[in-house]
Amino acid sequence: MTPAAVGEDPRFREAADLLDGGVREEAYAAAALLVGRGDEVLFERSAGYGRAASLFDIASLTKPLTAALFLVLSQEGHLSPDGVAAEVLPFTSPDPRTREIRFAHLLSHTSGLPAWLPLYEKVMAAETAEGRPLLGTAEGHDRILAEVLSLPLSRDPGAGWEYSDLGYMLLGRAIEVAGFRSLDRLLAEKVTAPLGMRETRYLPLAAISECETGQLIPTGWSELRQREKAGEVDDENAAAMGGVAGHAGLFSTAGDLFRFAREIARAGKGEGRVLSRPSAARMTTRVAKPPGCPRTLGFDTPTPPDSSPKGDSPGNTPRSQAGALAPADVVGHLGYTGCSLWIDPGREISVILLTNRVVFGSANRKLSALRPRIHDAVWKEIAG
Repeated sequence: MTPAAVGEDPRFREAADLLDGGVREEAYAAAALLVGRGDEVLFERSAGYGRAASLFDIASLTKPLTAALFLVLSQEGHLSPDGVAAEVLPFTSPDPRTREIRFAHLLSHTSGLPAWLPLYEKVMAAETAEGRPLLGTAEGHDRILAEVLSLPLSRDPGAGWEYSDLGYMLLGRAIEVAGFRSLDRLLAEKVTAPLGMRETRYLPLAAISECETGQLIPTGWSELRQREKAGEVDDENAAAMGGVAGHAGLFSTAGDLFRFAREIARAGKGEGRVLSRPSAARMTTRVAKPPGCPRTLGFDTPTPPDSSPKGDSPGNTPRSQAGALAPADVVGHLGYTGCSLWIDPGREISVILLTNRVVFGSANRKLSALRPRIHDAVWKEIAG
């Protein structure tokens, strides 16, 4: 076992050993773990070629930030969780139930939209009028959204839940329509910049210098793009949309995500910088309908494996990815690349684990067994 680094809190020796072990076991090649209580960082450690300042592709951890941005726009009167999505988005689906979708359904994965589709295939072979590839262009972005808007639903809105990237794609577009600016600009203006999340961004290669590229954690080889992915989004649908989407595309550090977690806890006490107390409550309270839904407006909660939706949700493995010892009222989210964020709002505890498990291929599932153990090693020391 690798001893904890000099100066580390000995309470977290087991978590440190497990994090280092994940590199040896090839659960990931780079990792960063941060544990905080209130404004204090109790424990921070990196492993492999990860560093505290490393920029990870956080994949679906983009979704809680999209939800937070939506709620900020709601506070400003531009959108409402209870608003009808069809009043903002031009649905073309022949399914009349799409006109019943409210934004709260999209935020909580209860809209009835499918979980995922390889929509990038729709634009792979297409070209612009000038003969340029459509993949990754604004037109490709719009074609993918048009495809989502034309889909039939698998169930009535609010009748059940299924984790859906497609719903968050539509949320991203609704935010742009209501905010009159691109999603990346709105997020920076209204969420990340006010919270001091200076490293969190879409399209990091466009913002950092050549000497800073070592800060980027790669996520492996893309057969579609025929190159290694470092600083460009792992998710192929998001890549086809130009790298900026509501469901994926953000890159961040453990420290920046700690700032976001702090905002959720502070806002719950009425002390938020960007989120109001009612907004924080909606992000940390399970939706009432359908009964038993584990989702909030933006987050997931630990759930039994037999009641979990599909997707990168905690309950898809025999143990909740939050850990068996996670307090009952924690909220959090996972990201396909191997990232996670868990927040205990009442105790103001934040646990951020960022990895690049997909660097060994998308079929690499070793993190699913290791991550609950890392979390439990943390919870047993601080969640009293």
